[in-house]
Amino acid sequence: MKKVAIILFAALTCGFMSCRKDRVCTCTYNKVGSSSIETQITTYDKVTKKSALATCSSGTSYNQSDPSNTETRTCTLK
Repeated sequence: MKKVAIILFAALTCGFMSCRKDRVCTCTYNKVGSSSIETQITTYDKVTKKSALATCSSGTSYNQSDPSNTETRTCTLK
């Protein structure tokens, strides 16, 4: 019974450790009407995939006072 408990504990410990690891978020920014593309790379240390996805997200920024200043952000998590 002790061996089973030790093996189960070891398996659970390894399982929880593998969930947290370094993640890399790569975002490209493209302003509407501009041909320039900017890239930003951010590294998250020892985080879960869910936590990194919450921070590393794609979207569009729209400035109502200046519609020409719209920016599209495309992000990928590795």
